[in-house]
Amino acid sequence: MLCVLAFAYGRHLEAPALHQDKPEWIALSCYWEALLDRDFIEPEWLARHGVPPAGFLAPDWVSRTLRAPGSQHVWAPHYWTLTQPPVARYIIALGRTAGGYGLADLNTVWKSDLHKREPDAHAFAGMLWYSRALMAVLAVVSGLILFLLVRQCAGAVAGYAFVVLFASSDFLLTHLRRAMTESPLLFFTCLTLLFGARFLRANRKRRAVAWLILMGVAAGLAGATKLNGLALAGAGVALVAAVTYRQAGRQAAFRQFLLWTAVLLVTVGAVFTIVNPYLYPNPPLRLAAMLLFLRWETAQYVANPDWAIPDLATRVNLVPWLLLKPFTVTHRPLLNAALLMVGLYALGRSGWQWWRSEQDGNPTSVALLAVGAVTALPPLFTPLNWGRYYLYSVVFISIGIAVGIGQIANSGWRLWSQRHFRRGTATPNGR
Repeated sequence: MLCVLAFAYGRHLEAPALHQDKPEWIALSCYWEALLDRDFIEPEWLARHGVPPAGFLAPDWVSRTLRAPGSQHVWAPHYWTLTQPPVARYIIALGRTAGGYGLADLNTVWKSDLHKREPDAHAFAGMLWYSRALMAVLAVVSGLILFLLVRQCAGAVAGYAFVVLFASSDFLLTHLRRAMTESPLLFFTCLTLLFGARFLRANRKRRAVAWLILMGVAAGLAGATKLNGLALAGAGVALVAAVTYRQAGRQAAFRQFLLWTAVLLVTVGAVFTIVNPYLYPNPPLRLAAMLLFLRWETAQYVANPDWAIPDLATRVNLVPWLLLKPFTVTHRPLLNAALLMVGLYALGRSGWQWWRSEQDGNPTSVALLAVGAVTALPPLFTPLNWGRYYLYSVVFISIGIAVGIGQIANSGWRLWSQRHFRRGTATPNGR
């Protein structure tokens, strides 16, 4: 399966079309050097950005921390620190550094003229290839983790079906190989899933706490890649509740739930803050500023009718069609919806059986459902119709379809085996 995924994502790295924001991401990979070097001298184009950004108005309790003097402008609250956390930029920098490209090779954000926008560095093509190569590696590892988890909770057929869907999806092959946030975000989400599943299976408290801390680290890195990754902390709290209230008495369970939740949230918050020096002066208020800026910037984009989903009726018709037809492999909405329903039922039944301590239950189903609920559902309500926003939804729909295929195959095999067994053991008298 590793070879299949590596072949699918490693070939034709130049194939995905150049997204208009990709030169911006390559240029912003200079934040890796800014993280490591206290004497970092920021590029001229970055130094021109004001603090706070022009047009952005925040409440006074937030504005005070935005106006507070910082040690370096590069980490001050300007557009590039407010719009995205920096971990994806670090990963892009690791890719270009592996190819031998340093700060001197970086492009500026854009070279603009009246007709087109082009990156203005001769080394851009090489930096782009190496950045995409690292994104492909992360996508392969993500696919392998999901294969193992799906196989564990739904059987081999479901696991192989997922690999086929993951390796042949034009949507995923495009978005997970771009030098942007999607592939790192999915990678850290898959690590959170893996550690969460191990946490649910742990039979000793020390092991459970160790897996819980690892889950918090992965969730913090997901949030430091893209802000919606912080929702994984909510999935972690749900898993903590599932474990504590299943294994302990009511009073002891509540104390253990509070303790383990505190451990998880402190870990997420610490990791999220450590990797982003912008947050150091006042992490809570500066995070609030990022969220307010995200809302303000989204409102600017929604004003463009080509990007916005205008009303509920349009959403109800558009989003399910996108997710069940053009963004899937088979492009057959009814078939995909039917398989998805079967898969969700199978995961829900397996999770419920685990909760009831029944033999056929599987805790991995609980982890998949919890993480899917906090990541795949919110994008369905985004006001912007941007394809990459549906990444989580496409991935977890693929998981549901694969589990549905596995469930139908397993049921068919059991029926055939029972009928074949009856025929093979029947006596001449039909007994």
